[in-house]
Amino acid sequence: MAMAAIPALRTAFLGALLALAAAHDARAQSFAAPRTGVLALRATYGERGTEIPDDLVWRVYAVRGTDAQLVQETAAPRPSFVLQAGLYAVHVSHGLATATRQFNVGETGAVSTIAINAGALTVSGYLGVPERPIAPARQKLQVFIPTANNSEGKFVTDALRAGARLMLPEGTYHLVSTYSGSNSVVRSDVRIETGRVTEAIVNHRAATMTLKLVRERGGVALAGAEWTIETPGGDIVAEAAGAFPSVDVAEGTYNVLARHNDRDYRGQMKVEGGINRDFEIVVE
Repeated sequence: MAMAAIPALRTAFLGALLALAAAHDARAQSFAAPRTGVLALRATYGERGTEIPDDLVWRVYAVRGTDAQLVQETAAPRPSFVLQAGLYAVHVSHGLATATRQFNVGETGAVSTIAINAGALTVSGYLGVPERPIAPARQKLQVFIPTANNSEGKFVTDALRAGARLMLPEGTYHLVSTYSGSNSVVRSDVRIETGRVTEAIVNHRAATMTLKLVRERGGVALAGAEWTIETPGGDIVAEAAGAFPSVDVAEGTYNVLARHNDRDYRGQMKVEGGINRDFEIVVE
């Protein structure tokens, strides 16, 4: 064999060794790489309802023995999670309604639907006769779950605003509406059904009264007066101070006390729902 051929053989032999080593490393890396699968999900209103298109939050927890660790989270309506093969718990929320399911993810992945038993509640508020819409900022709404002997047994939320939509789990709820921080409170029970919107209409009978302490009817209001408004039974429903403060009170008849310069002046005030007006006490 010619001496010139020896370097070429040596180069070819080294190239073959390097190729074998590279192939071995690739196989080792393929064995070491974790197996992954894709978990594609969507949510529906109940088992046979329509798909929920928005307002979803998905959380995926890896289940390892008795521990569960959050691994991914998204607000996408139809998420696809790339996960290592193993057991997972998926929690999805739609407003205040939730659902949880477990999945065993393999290399091929899975496509699944999670049903949420949820419906919506909307509230419209009206004042007086004829009825006028109440500005959402002047209406406080609270939602409760009734218990055996208490319609307000379990507090749910006070974040609902008139005209907005609140997603709730299917069931019966107790709605409490308060007009502008006054003693005008309306209570009602509402039923939430999966996939449906429950519209609650609340009618308040209240008015805004402007208080004035005057020396004669229609006269200038005296400054520095302190006011207390009470029911006929003596319960205080509002207090105020100033020359002409405004107070919101429910329809009815009230006893009014005005204190000015260490003297007390009394009057009786009649309130009609939806009729805002002045109420005067004349200093005698």
